[in-house]
Amino acid sequence: MKKKEDLSNRIQDNYDGFFDLKIKEDGLYLIVYGPKGKGKFVDIQEVIDRLNQKKIDKYNLDAIKQALNNVKPEEKIEILISTEIQLEDINEKIIVEISKDKMFAVISFIPPQNNGKLLSFEDAIKAIENKGIKFGIDKEKVKEALKERKTNYRYIIAEGISPIHGKDAILEFHFNRQKKIKPKLLEDGSVDFHNLDLIENVSKGQVLVTLIPPVEGTPGVNVLGIKIPPKKGKPIRLPKGKNTAISEDGLKLISTIDGQVSFNNNKVNVYETYEVPNNVDNSIGNINFVGNVIVKGNVLTGFSIKAGGNVEVYGVVEGARIEAEGDIVLHRGIQGMNKGFLSSKGNILSKYIQNSTVEASENIISEAIMHSHVKCSGSIIVNNKKGIIVGGVIRASDQIDAKVIGSPMATLTEIEVGMDPGILEKYRSLKEKSEYIKREIIKTNQVIDLLNKMKEAGKITDSKKDLLLKSIRTKVFLDDNLKSIKGEMEELQFLLNEKDNGKVKVYDTIYPGVKVTIGNACMYVREELKYCTLYKDRADIVTSTYE
Repeated sequence: MKKKEDLSNRIQDNYDGFFDLKIKEDGLYLIVYGPKGKGKFVDIQEVIDRLNQKKIDKYNLDAIKQALNNVKPEEKIEILISTEIQLEDINEKIIVEISKDKMFAVISFIPPQNNGKLLSFEDAIKAIENKGIKFGIDKEKVKEALKERKTNYRYIIAEGISPIHGKDAILEFHFNRQKKIKPKLLEDGSVDFHNLDLIENVSKGQVLVTLIPPVEGTPGVNVLGIKIPPKKGKPIRLPKGKNTAISEDGLKLISTIDGQVSFNNNKVNVYETYEVPNNVDNSIGNINFVGNVIVKGNVLTGFSIKAGGNVEVYGVVEGARIEAEGDIVLHRGIQGMNKGFLSSKGNILSKYIQNSTVEASENIISEAIMHSHVKCSGSIIVNNKKGIIVGGVIRASDQIDAKVIGSPMATLTEIEVGMDPGILEKYRSLKEKSEYIKREIIKTNQVIDLLNKMKEAGKITDSKKDLLLKSIRTKVFLDDNLKSIKGEMEELQFLLNEKDNGKVKVYDTIYPGVKVTIGNACMYVREELKYCTLYKDRADIVTSTYE
């Protein structure tokens, strides 16, 4: 529509000069109109041709030239060119024009001459229809044109309807298709190379892609009444790849597993295992994945792996952090530099554990554990080639089985079995919290006693009254909190007392400097013990031969 309006404006803003012949009482007059905008002036040959056409041979050529030379744009000049001629009557004429694309039509008028007749509305409509125009005729605009009858002006009186082209089908992706390594700039100006967010996790049943179907479009029609077909929207397929499915309505691509989503070779795939071909370093960043993670290289200091499944590392884990909902398998162990941390909801298998904190919900198996804090709710087994536990604190719910515990240098090594380390730590934490609350209660009571004495002596101010009320409310809160903690500690104490059958088994040597705790019984090793099993008998820890 805009295109048509622009063309109409150009027609109205620019037109050529024109002329007319008119008979008056004293003779034949030439009326010359100047052009508008970029229009052309009337050429003398046009006038002469018209006169010849009318078979008029007696005229003043100089007068014609004078009129044509002196007329100015958008003005007119009227001049007598003959006193010996009388023109015939010529009726008004209508010119009907159709645009090249057949989408609109215009009319213009050639005014009548002498006593020629004006066109009627019916005459105009008939002329329009005779031109083949069958659609979009605006009769009101025709009436307006007949009312105005501007000379050399084109009126748009018919318009077609453009087709509404169809729209291609499109895919809406509900995940980031193009992962780019872009370290984050921190507030202090440093750059975080660890959290690169290269993995996007999805859940089973999650919609990955939505297909918006193509739109067929609506046909148009031109002023000749011919239908114009629209361009049809192109269809597109859902990019189904591994571990994905298409919904029944064919409009959604859904993940069939929990895993990592990726877009490669125009396919959407979901992988249960995320594999790092080299090291976990600045090029990879921290990993947070819902499935299994396999690292073919090392995990460098400062980086972390968090997995919803198992984690398997073929290289060395340095001062890094690994958390897994499943098992953790370290083919070459962890050298933690007092920063390393392993946490597994399953088992942990590591060639060696050194200067690290390690915890597992089930068992921990290693060839050597050195100067580390290790705990599990199952058993700790260190009985392979080296089979050594030295330094640190080692806690297991069931038993600890090793070749050597401690060292000839009497390295302090704490061994605890028979209690669930998680329950024990929670109990100890609650105990520390209860002791803190007891101290706060004592302080609060002292404040309340002092303020009550001031109140009895009539020396208490309004601000002190507010402080007294606040202190009383604080004491009530602390008392309730302490009562709740004591109840929780009693429940944990029952669980701790219920199980005290843990064992420590050593099939070579346990050295002096080792502290052994089984349940609530404790023993310090004063001399070397060999090929023995330590267990609790009533309130004491006793030894027997290695079983």
